Amino acid sequence: MGIQCRRARTGERISALDEANLRVERRGVPMHVAALALLEAGPLLDAGGRVRLAEVREHVERRTRDVRRLRQLLARPGGGRPVWLDDPVFDVSRHVRSRPVPPPGDEESLLRVCAGIAAVPLPRDRPLWELWLLTGLAGGRVGLLIRWHHVLADGLAALTLLAPLFDPAPGGAPRTPDAPCRPGTGGGPPPGPAPAHAPARAAARLLGAAAQVRGALAEGRAPALSVNRPVGPRRRAALVRADLAAVRELAHGHGGTVNDVVLTAVAGGARRLLAARGELAGVPELKVSVAASVRAAGDPAGGNRAGVRVVAVPVDEPDPVAGLRRIAATTSRQRTRPPYRPGGRLAQRWMVRVMDRQRLVNVLLSNVRGPAAPLLFAGAPVLELFQLGAVQGNLALAVGVVSYAGTLGIDVVADADVVPDLPLFVEGLAGTLVRLGAGPPPTGAAAGP
Repeated sequence: MGIQCRRARTGERISALDEANLRVERRGVPMHVAALALLEAGPLLDAGGRVRLAEVREHVERRTRDVRRLRQLLARPGGGRPVWLDDPVFDVSRHVRSRPVPPPGDEESLLRVCAGIAAVPLPRDRPLWELWLLTGLAGGRVGLLIRWHHVLADGLAALTLLAPLFDPAPGGAPRTPDAPCRPGTGGGPPPGPAPAHAPARAAARLLGAAAQVRGALAEGRAPALSVNRPVGPRRRAALVRADLAAVRELAHGHGGTVNDVVLTAVAGGARRLLAARGELAGVPELKVSVAASVRAAGDPAGGNRAGVRVVAVPVDEPDPVAGLRRIAATTSRQRTRPPYRPGGRLAQRWMVRVMDRQRLVNVLLSNVRGPAAPLLFAGAPVLELFQLGAVQGNLALAVGVVSYAGTLGIDVVADADVVPDLPLFVEGLAGTLVRLGAGPPPTGAAAGP
């Protein structure tokens, strides 16, 4: 169903970047992202082992009353970009549902269910988010999948929007104040009349966008790889864990950051995959699009405030420590200038038009700093946390990272047809972390009270 057409009412108009996410979806690629948490099942199940769905819905309904963006839908009241308007018939039962994971209830089965849910676009006749409880997992766990349309929020904004659903575990730090999500946030007044200097400002934005595009092109073309083919509807995912303290120590010991270690692992995964495909020879590096937040203090909690850094990672380097040093030197130079942030309707339309054949980057990467202390959802301890990103255009591999309670949760999402050999990439990524001494945290170190 398309964007609702209603009688003109006040509402906050979405940005050009937000609108680009809608435009991408019109090309047949769902543009929603998700968070996947693994919970302790006991507090969520009744005596018969069934999920307490009514209680969870009541919890979500109560906790989202003041999170205005989660109670709004998109409308196009009179042309131009869509605006956010309050949903007059919000029904939490249309957003909070459950689904069983088939036997054996392992991680692979869970991710197949997540991929099946992700294949269905979010309905546009209601607020653009869903919460799924995924039962039947081995080990006394329940999966919690929260997905939202990218127009609703980027990764950093989503942490703020969804924070009211969670509580600190006993002994944990207090929950972050909800002020950014309270009434008035994400639903400001309608845009006023254009000021007299609007044409000059528009011209400046156009020149700035052109400079951004020229800067991106100056990075050089990305290598032509078989993983860069237009994506289809089918997805496949895998999860990797890393010890956050070990990653930090490793990064600081080589003058880098946590993200530099992740980029080194991505290079290791790509090296393994390209070698198996016979494409490694003659490919010294590949280009990774790294999301960089440009959200300023006081910005609304919703929407997208992200730029991009294009990082060349060496795939011709067999030594991961040497690769880490090279990556750290590259990103250190890049941090002296702002990330690319193509803006404006013309620039966004150009990006959408060429995304199926672009040669700027090969792989997508997003890294979000998550909660440092363990959390509870409706009384259930959150054991692990991951983000599940979106592939788009001819970028068939996306890596998402989120830190949580001492663990770095890494997910890899791929087009199932373009990258049927995803396990090779995952093996290379995980193996690189192990070689660097930053593999999975010790057994029993999962978050919890």
